[in-house]
Amino acid sequence: MTISLERPGASRGKHRRTGHDGHDGPAELVESLETAGAVKSAGALESTGALKTTGALETIERLGEPTEPAEPGERDQQRLAGGALILAGIILVAANLRLGVSSTGPLLDQLRDRLHLGAGVVTLLPTLWVVIFAFAGPAGSWLARRHGAGSVLAASLAVLVAGSAVRGIPDVPGLLAGSVLAGIGIALGNVLLPVVVRTYFPHRIGAITGIYSTMIALGSTVAAGIAVPLSDTLGGPSGGLEFWTIPALAGLALWMASHPHRRRHDRTVSTAAQAPHIPLKSLAKSKLAWAMTVAFGLQSMSGYVVMGWIPSVLHDHGMSSAAAGTVLSVTFAVNAPLSFIVPLTAARLRSQRLLAMSLGVVFALGFGTLIVAPGSLAYLAAVLIGVGMAAFPLVLTMIGLRGGTPAGTAALSAFSQSAGYLIAAMGPIMFGILGHALHSWTVPLAIMVVVVLAQGVVAAYVGSPKRGTLISESGDSDSMAPAAN
Repeated sequence: MTISLERPGASRGKHRRTGHDGHDGPAELVESLETAGAVKSAGALESTGALKTTGALETIERLGEPTEPAEPGERDQQRLAGGALILAGIILVAANLRLGVSSTGPLLDQLRDRLHLGAGVVTLLPTLWVVIFAFAGPAGSWLARRHGAGSVLAASLAVLVAGSAVRGIPDVPGLLAGSVLAGIGIALGNVLLPVVVRTYFPHRIGAITGIYSTMIALGSTVAAGIAVPLSDTLGGPSGGLEFWTIPALAGLALWMASHPHRRRHDRTVSTAAQAPHIPLKSLAKSKLAWAMTVAFGLQSMSGYVVMGWIPSVLHDHGMSSAAAGTVLSVTFAVNAPLSFIVPLTAARLRSQRLLAMSLGVVFALGFGTLIVAPGSLAYLAAVLIGVGMAAFPLVLTMIGLRGGTPAGTAALSAFSQSAGYLIAAMGPIMFGILGHALHSWTVPLAIMVVVVLAQGVVAAYVGSPKRGTLISESGDSDSMAPAAN
């Protein structure tokens, strides 16, 4: 079977260069693969040490960079192979973004008993991730402007590898220090993946966002489901956490392997008109940016409450740690196909309002089920919550759609994720403190019902076609002109 790199209606014999507008290059891979039916299925790093890491990785990535073939046919094959490698890199990077987070919740009781954690540390662990994401995320946009989103993403994976390894040290300082390092790596990945998607696949934002959101959900499913068995096999929860160094290393290796192809694409588009950088402070004047921030923050709050505390809720109602981990993995398993379907659907809809509201209502029903019957209806609650958590890929898709350009997407992604995670951090803290103080999970679960309903309303506001884009030529009140460098 021959996969053409030409867009529909283009001359089959005409050879064209890859352009920044996405008419050729990696975006063509997805277009051609879809035709063939193959696509169905953050300032902590502003430190000198982090910059040296990024520079070193840039140097390593350039080793062995192939020369540009002279023949058009060979260039077409190289472009297709390069797009496939970039896409594979995005997939494996995405799979690593929730492994450490999702494996912590099921092991929380074991970590408390084995490392003799106090109540304060137990409450801190599920919240630590979100706080790190809030403060480290903005560094992603700053670093990407200086070193390129691809190279900074490679550096973030190296930091994630280091953090995952340090988490394997069986003491409290190792657990906390490793979690901070891993959290920084994940925070940068969270911010940069939407930018990478818009840069290399500008005409397939929904499809690629769906693919990498699905991989995030699948990674969460696997991590939650095998966390306890891994802990038992590897001699304790610290070994179970250290295990995730392996896939992080694999993701780093594959992403670095795609560098020659990313570099070739970047060289080609460097002569095209580039959208100027948009300072994050300028987004403070945008209603769209603030609404996106609240929507992202509320869905993240609910998501991290689910990942960090639902196993403890079920354990306190008589479930074993392994069974509670299984229930959590069911949540992510239900969410996985929706993480692909929802972005594709959202990208095709003129308005995402109804979809956003529906997900909020289903999410609320899931938390409500845990209030009524956390033991007997645990799996029903898992299914409902899994459906509701599809609000995450929906918001990611809307960041890409409402960003308008790679620069706009980078700014909107960094702004909404950094400020959004500050909002989200309140959730796990509130949930843990109230649950332990009241010796009951009813009140914190009821609060989450209200949170996810509010999330649906705000996401519906963002999903209205009246919002336009951050960079808009329509001249509406919410549009924004990029600032000059």
